[in-house]
Amino acid sequence: MRIFVGIASFLFLDILFAQVNYSGSIVSNFGKSQNSFNFFENRMNINSDWRNWTAWLEFEHSNPPELGRQNIGLRKIRLEYQSDSYALKIGDIYEYWGNGLIFNMLDDQAIDLDTGVKGALFSYSNDLVGVEYLYGKQRSWRSTIHAPEFNERIPNHRTDYELNGLKASFNPSYSSYDFYLLNVNNTYSLPFLYSSSGNNSSNMINSLFYGHSFNQQWGSFESDYHYAVEIKNKGSAHNFNSYVFLNKYSFSFSLKDYFFNKLSPYDRWDFVNNPGGALFFQQMPTVFRTHSSLYLGRITHQTDYNDEVGSSITIEKQNASNGSFIFNYSQSSRHTEWENIQNESLTTAWSVKNHTKLPSSRWQYNPFREVYLEINGYYRSKLFYQISWADTYDITDIFSSIYTNQGHAFSYEAVKAKTIPVILSYELDSKNSINAQFEYQSLKKGIYSFNPQISNANLIYGSSFSKNTQTNTFLSLGFSRSPKLSISLNVDNTNTEDILVMERGRNNNIIENILNPIVDKSLTWANIDIVFNAFNSTQISLTYGSQRGGVFCSNGICRYVQSFENGFKFGITSAF
Repeated sequence: MRIFVGIASFLFLDILFAQVNYSGSIVSNFGKSQNSFNFFENRMNINSDWRNWTAWLEFEHSNPPELGRQNIGLRKIRLEYQSDSYALKIGDIYEYWGNGLIFNMLDDQAIDLDTGVKGALFSYSNDLVGVEYLYGKQRSWRSTIHAPEFNERIPNHRTDYELNGLKASFNPSYSSYDFYLLNVNNTYSLPFLYSSSGNNSSNMINSLFYGHSFNQQWGSFESDYHYAVEIKNKGSAHNFNSYVFLNKYSFSFSLKDYFFNKLSPYDRWDFVNNPGGALFFQQMPTVFRTHSSLYLGRITHQTDYNDEVGSSITIEKQNASNGSFIFNYSQSSRHTEWENIQNESLTTAWSVKNHTKLPSSRWQYNPFREVYLEINGYYRSKLFYQISWADTYDITDIFSSIYTNQGHAFSYEAVKAKTIPVILSYELDSKNSINAQFEYQSLKKGIYSFNPQISNANLIYGSSFSKNTQTNTFLSLGFSRSPKLSISLNVDNTNTEDILVMERGRNNNIIENILNPIVDKSLTWANIDIVFNAFNSTQISLTYGSQRGGVFCSNGICRYVQSFENGFKFGITSAF
């Protein structure tokens, strides 16, 4: 009887949903290392569509994940309806309003960044106008040293948002105009309100945002402008982008001006005790070039969405070798210069000294500057090359700035680097190729200080490393056979490292021990990476060795990822 009922149920569902299409994917990653950077994460996505309806489910079993909090069960769910003019989304929603100045909802698991909301979105549109209404709640987790139980891998501070948003759009010929209104309730916990039971007391801030955007095209010229203002606290953000295309040349110019909160150098990154200002889901344009280079990625400028003004210009010329020449110049700084003053209780406090509306190159404004050159193309249709050069300068922190009758005493941290990434790929035949990647970087990172009260005082530099300059070299040699197999040997070497990294010690692997006569194994991280496409829809990856820790950045958010010492990583991705 049970068999009969099962067969009847199956046939009924098969007839009922005969026109339902299903697709999905499974991603599984496992890692185990001698320094306990262990993880086992599994995610399954299921997508379906039936007539005007689509559905999405994501299940996760991560215990623990590579980065983030443990999650077992249903992670995401969304149901959508789409007609010619109307659309409805219910569940986990990811939208993008005002070029990120209103909100930029994304799910980037590489850095454990999730700014989506659980709620509903209704929209109506025709050829000329459009209207959208969004309601949702978001729970964000971030890692910070300003909250209890800090961990490099597991976020320790929670913020809850409730969003009500309205968007109106007008789309005349060759242009578009958008207007936004967003009300946000921000519920947060301060460190002194945390309780040992985990039932933490909370406070709430209400924010009201207005914004507008426009986009215009005139032949080979295109521009867009975006504006957002927090009405109650008067914080605001501007972003302008323009593009010109002339034969083999293209030009782009971008501006940003973000000023949501006035925070001292001490409080600048403390979003726990300073919850006002730019909100977590406002992932605005960084307005500098994003790099795929390993070493340039490690020194990516950390954008201050509360207080930063900057610009970027790019010139690109197509060349005869099916490649291009690229020039990019980016700069930014804070709006405010801060100084230490002595109050009536004879203690020092930070106070605003000056203000600028344009990017400043003075260290008092935390300036950032980068010059980037790249040439790429093909030689005789066999050899692909990409050769780059970058000069980076970034004042990351200011520790003191005291003006006295004797002069100006100060201390600040700076990053100065010159980086040369090179990528080569030579095609042996239609299926086989050999690949090489080489990177060189000369990096100075440390604290500069000056005390005018010392006779014959000079600017003093204290390196963050055991040597004044860190020299980094990365080499990757690989072979690939399309479409089945690729294998590479990767070696990351330096001449010195951060003191804290050196104190933790190393767990060298077999590859590093073999290379030890050539390079110092205590300052070398090496691994072998194999990727195999078992089927058209299934990819298997295997890594053995070590991976150097460091800062990893994506979407303008940076976080430190610890090293992976002498272990294995296994991954499988399959689509169905």
